[in-house]
Amino acid sequence: MNFSNPDLDSLLDAWATSTDLRERAEAHNIAFEERLNPNRLDALEKSISGPCSGYKDLRGYLSDFVTTYVEVAGPHVPLTFLTENSGAGMTKPSPEQKLVRMEDITRHLANADLTLADLERSLASTEPAEKASLEAFLDRWNLARDNRPRFAAFKDQLLPEFRDADWPHKLRDRLGLADYSAVGGPLVVALMEYTVEEVLTEAERSPDIAYPFCVPTFLDSGPSSQFFPTPRELPAGAPMALFEIWSDEELIAEVLHSRLTYSWHHIAKLGEITSDGPGTDFRTMRNNHLAALQVAAVREDFGEEL
Repeated sequence: MNFSNPDLDSLLDAWATSTDLRERAEAHNIAFEERLNPNRLDALEKSISGPCSGYKDLRGYLSDFVTTYVEVAGPHVPLTFLTENSGAGMTKPSPEQKLVRMEDITRHLANADLTLADLERSLASTEPAEKASLEAFLDRWNLARDNRPRFAAFKDQLLPEFRDADWPHKLRDRLGLADYSAVGGPLVVALMEYTVEEVLTEAERSPDIAYPFCVPTFLDSGPSSQFFPTPRELPAGAPMALFEIWSDEELIAEVLHSRLTYSWHHIAKLGEITSDGPGTDFRTMRNNHLAALQVAAVREDFGEEL
C-alpha cells in the first residue's frame, strides 16, 4: 500500500526502519495492506491536518482516526462496515456457522460488584433471582460496549483449544491476544459463542451497514505489532498466534463483524487468565507467520521479514 501523499510515504519508510522490532512491525502492517480501497485511504489522509514531522506523528494520527471513525458509540456505524470499505468487505459466511471470541470482563464484574463465582452461579442456576442478576449484569455490560468491530474466529477451527481444561490460556495464545496478560493480576474472561445468523440479524437493523463481515485491515484497530494483514488471495484474516507456527496448516481464519448484543446463552465458558503469554521470540514468531501466509496464498512476494 502507498499513500497518495509522498511525504506520508517517506514517514512510513522511516517507521519501517525503526530499530524497535514492534514499531517496525506496525509499519509493515500498513505497507503490506492490500484491501483498502481509495476512498477509505483518502479519508485517512484528509484527517491528517496538523504537523507530521516524524513517523510517531503519523502513528498518532492513525490512532486518532481509529478512535474517531472506528471505535464509535451507538448508534453510529464504524467506517469498517460502510461502502467505503468495499475492498475488505466479505461475502457473508454461512448463517449456521458458529463464531467465538474471548472477552475480558474483569472491569465489568468489578463495576457490578460481582465475582467470577457469582457469575458462574447465576449462569448455572434456574432460580429467577439468579437469572435476574445475570440479566442485570449483561444489560450493564452491553450498555458499556461501543460499536467498534469485533474480531472473531470460527469455532470449528478451535475445537482442541475450546475443549482443553486450560482453554483460557490455550485460546489466548492461539488467537494472539497479547493484551490478555496477568501482569496486573488475574483476568476474568468469558468465551462468547454465537452464530453468523445472529450477527446478520442485528446488522439488518442498521441500514448503513453494507458489509456486516469484513477482513481485518490496519485501519480497524489502533496500531498493533500483533496484527498482521493477509494477502488479497486469502478469503479472511489470520490471527498471529503468540507462539511459533511452522506450517500454513496452522493458520486459522479471523473476521471482523458488526456489533452483537450479548445474551446469557452467548456465554459458552467462564474462566481466568493467570499467566502471561509463552514469551516466544517476536521476530521468529512474526517471520514464521509471514511464511505461512505466503504458502497459503501462493505469494512469495507478499510482505517482508523483520
